[in-house]
Parts: sequence; C-alpha cells; structure tokens
Amino acid sequence: MGRNLTPSYGVGRSSKAAELRRAVHWLLLEHEAAGELPTSNRFLFYELRQRGGPLYGHASRASGHRSQDQNLSDASTWLRNEGLAPWAWIVDETRSLTAYLYAETVADYLAESLDSARINCWGDELPPLIICESRTFGGVLARTLAPDYLCPVTATNGQVGGFLHTNVVPLLTGNERAVLYVGDLDLAGADIEGNTRRVLVREAGEHEWMRVALTAEQVAQHELPIIEKTDKRFRPVRVHAAVEVEALGQGAVTGIIRDALDSLLPEPLEDVQEREDEQREQARARLLG
Repeated sequence: MGRNLTPSYGVGRSSKAAELRRAVHWLLLEHEAAGELPTSNRFLFYELRQRGGPLYGHASRASGHRSQDQNLSDASTWLRNEGLAPWAWIVDETRSLTAYLYAETVADYLAESLDSARINCWGDELPPLIICESRTFGGVLARTLAPDYLCPVTATNGQVGGFLHTNVVPLLTGNERAVLYVGDLDLAGADIEGNTRRVLVREAGEHEWMRVALTAEQVAQHELPIIEKTDKRFRPVRVHAAVEVEALGQGAVTGIIRDALDSLLPEPLEDVQEREDEQREQARARLLG
C-alpha cells in the first residue's frame, strides 16, 4: 500500500484530534515493524496511556461525554478512511463473520485443506487450555499464538457461570489438561480468576493452573502504570489500585505465553511443523496424483 509519509492528519495540525491521529499512526507502524498485526483499539489505547500519549476526553463513557477510548477509535477510523492504515490492521473483537469452504470435488477439498491439517505437538497429551479475563486478549491469542500450539482459547469477560459449565467444563472433564490464565492484577481480576477456578475445580476436578500474566513480578519488571479502578459491586463503592494486562503490550504478553508453552512442549514446535510439511506433501501427491 502506498503511504503518504508526511500526512497532515487533518485540519489543524496542532489540534488534539490531529495529535492523536499522528500518535496512533506511529504506533500502528511500530506494530507492523514488530509483526504484531492485527491489533485492536483497546491495545492501542492502553499502549498510548502507558506512554503518556496525547489521549483526550473523559476517562470513561459513564460521564455522558466523549471518552478517551471513543476518541482513539475515531482516530483509527480516520486513518483507515484516509488510506494511511489498512482496515485489516485493527480488528473488532465484538463481531464475527461465518463463512464455509467448498470445492469442485471432495478430493480437491481435501487437497486444499491439507495446509490446515496438524499433528498434535503435545504428543499423547492434550494441548493446554488458555483462559483470558479479557475478550480482547482472548481474540488476539485466538488469531496469533493459539493456532500454532493447538491450544483452545476462551475469555470469561468477567465473572460467569453458565458458559463455564456448558463450554469450558467439557474440555477439562476426565483429563489432566493444563490451564494457563491471563488476567488483570487487581481486586476484580482476582475475584474473576477465583470464581473461574472454583467452578472448574468443582465440576471437572483439579488441573495444573498457571497464571502466566499479569503478575506482580511482571508489573515491577516492566514498570507498568498503576491506575485506580472504581468497583461498584460494593457499598460504599470501593476504589482500588489496578494494573490491566493490556498495559504490558500485545507483543510482550504474547511472548510471555509463547515462552510458557514452549517450556511445556515435549519437543520443539519447529520439529513438529517440519514433519507436518512433509506429510502434507505426501498426502497431496496421493490425492491428486
């Protein structure tokens, strides 16, 4: 895609909107260079807030006025409308599209599907289950890291009961599948993780449980910003310190989870992928030869 390297970012180069568009554009280009696309507006928001970027507006939508995250969403939409960033660079985790594969013949279908055929890189074991507190990060992992490692991924999106019973418990029943957990480091995050684990242990028994992010050690190591959250579950309302996992950055959290999975694998993932390539070519020759 051709890019204007010196865009004006709209009328009034020094306006708040223009400054935010410029900052979001540069951040997207950083993600492109690091191979961390697609990303989401939520990650861009937290990364700019961590850097002290030119966010403007009210802290939350509850005020009835334009919020900081709404203004950032406007900025990313403007960049894509102007052709400064591809639409595919940013995904909407709240919406999905379902489509289906087909071919002229069953043999053609099978041959075209061979690239998605996988060998269990976990040997005789089941791939670990990754549970995320955040739907945003669950979507990131489902698009990027999880397919490589064949790991099922889910997001609780808060405290939940029915979904755990109907969708998650069956994955853990009658086996020793490990669980990797990703959540915020705060009071609500601890309650969400605690509720999730209690339900799963009660219904499916004990499983190895690893909180891979966010931890107090990671907060200290990366000097992450601590914010204040208002918890309206209590009367009177409580305000407590919090660090959200998105503050660590998409690339950093993905790298932490990848390292954790690599440490659990029975053999290097690259070796398994090499065998897969060889077997795909053999199967393709038999189908079409």
